[in-house]
Amino acid sequence: MKLTGVLLMVCLSVVQPQTFPDISAIVNEPVTLPCTCSGQKVKWSIFHPRLTKSFIASCHHETCQIDQHFQKRFSVLVDTSRGNFSMSISSALYNDFGFYRCTCNGKSVSEVKLKVYDPRIVMVFEGDNVTLPCYGDTRRDAKDVQWKKDGKKLLEYLYGSTNASAGRFMMSEEGFLDGDLSLNISKVHLSDAGFYLCLIQGESRDGDPRAVLLKVEERQPEHQPPTPPNSYKQLAVGITLGLLLGGIIGAIIYCGRRFTQPQDTTSTNIGAPVQEEFQMLPKPSSTLPIQD
Repeated sequence: MKLTGVLLMVCLSVVQPQTFPDISAIVNEPVTLPCTCSGQKVKWSIFHPRLTKSFIASCHHETCQIDQHFQKRFSVLVDTSRGNFSMSISSALYNDFGFYRCTCNGKSVSEVKLKVYDPRIVMVFEGDNVTLPCYGDTRRDAKDVQWKKDGKKLLEYLYGSTNASAGRFMMSEEGFLDGDLSLNISKVHLSDAGFYLCLIQGESRDGDPRAVLLKVEERQPEHQPPTPPNSYKQLAVGITLGLLLGGIIGAIIYCGRRFTQPQDTTSTNIGAPVQEEFQMLPKPSSTLPIQD
């Protein structure tokens, strides 16, 4: 009996579908829907009340066939060594939202709820403070609000609680009563960049806007301010006057040295004839010797 119970529990654990959290996608951005299967046959389908076609793709071993309606943007990332049959959407459209199912040998192993957003973009410099906007009706049944970053819970505020902050992230308690659910971030870090969701009443409702995409730019080191044009003119005039004054002083010093230099008393006879000494050579004799 014990062995039978153990086998039954094992079988139930194998047949039970793997439940994945909701997956968020941004319009015109890629997204991947996970599926793991150790079998030979895999099938992907989508469930939406207004869709006439639910079949997306079927795979046998490493060969996959994708329905013509989905061929342009959908593909299956096959890796049989790891049992990976995840489906990739190259560019998500808003109407891609819905429930997706992956079956392995006829049994459901992955059910995914895909949500597609067109987020509001907020840009900020590193080190500055920023506010991510979110508004919702909190007059009736809204008892909580939750902020998520890249699919992970960042901050949750429960109505009546005195804690509306988590480190550098903070909400306004008074703002909650007025429907202002905005998230304030102080001294923004580069790692704060990402995809933010604002969810109300146990994640059953979306805030407005539904999502915010925060982009953080690195702050560049401060440079010396450029010199105004007037300063350049003043600098040029100063250099010109300095050179002119230096030239005048140099000329005065040079002339002063000329006038104070002692005169040479040695007289020189100009135009005196120059006597040149020539060596007198003996005059050659015109008498020829008498030959005997």
